[in-house]
Amino acid sequence: MSKFLLIGVALALVVPLLSRGNYARLVLMQWRWRSLLALGVVAQLLAGWSALSWSLGFGLLVASYVLLIGFCAGNVIHRGMAVITIGIAVNFASILLNSGMPVHVPPDWEARGGIATTVKHHPQDSRDRVPGLGDVIVLRALDEAISFGDLILVVGLCDLTFQASRRRRGGRAERRRAPRALRLPMPARLGAPRPRVAPTTIDLTSDERVPALVNGGRHPGGEPTDEATDGPGDGPMERVEHA
Repeated sequence: MSKFLLIGVALALVVPLLSRGNYARLVLMQWRWRSLLALGVVAQLLAGWSALSWSLGFGLLVASYVLLIGFCAGNVIHRGMAVITIGIAVNFASILLNSGMPVHVPPDWEARGGIATTVKHHPQDSRDRVPGLGDVIVLRALDEAISFGDLILVVGLCDLTFQASRRRRGGRAERRRAPRALRLPMPARLGAPRPRVAPTTIDLTSDERVPALVNGGRHPGGEPTDEATDGPGDGPMERVEHA
């Protein structure tokens, strides 16, 4: 691992402290496919072993990136992991296209002997494809060159530790809460006193005359009613029309 990435990891671990986060939430994060991360790190360390042939070392290097990208993809639900995945993928693309990471070597570095060619790095030349994806950013203070993928990776690490050290919004307590517009009234408890309803008086005076009008002015017993003895124009229907 380069000096820049080591500094980036250290900075990411300090971010919760500087932003008043909680390291406990960061430690208790749930990770999927942890074995892919462990295997990827071990494969990348073995790829740099000089005792291995170039083809075997390069195969381990490619396998390590595949495992690391798989781990990141399985945990992309965490904020910041998507950025980390992009950074690793950019470096992986440059390694696949150029059979290793091309490194831009300044003239003063060449005067001092340049850089050693390994399975992962080699000096940049005209045969490299998409040289902008390689280690083209020279850091004089660290005496090394980094890639844009490394920058994206460090930014993703800092974003991950910052977001993971904070309480998530929309937790279980808030998800259980329904909006006010959707809340339904609670049913009355058993044994609770019910509100009293005032008695209502219904006037059936007009309804009592209906059977008499239907029977031709007679009660069900056959006797004529008062309305039947009135003269023409004095019946209830006529009185309604005159009114």
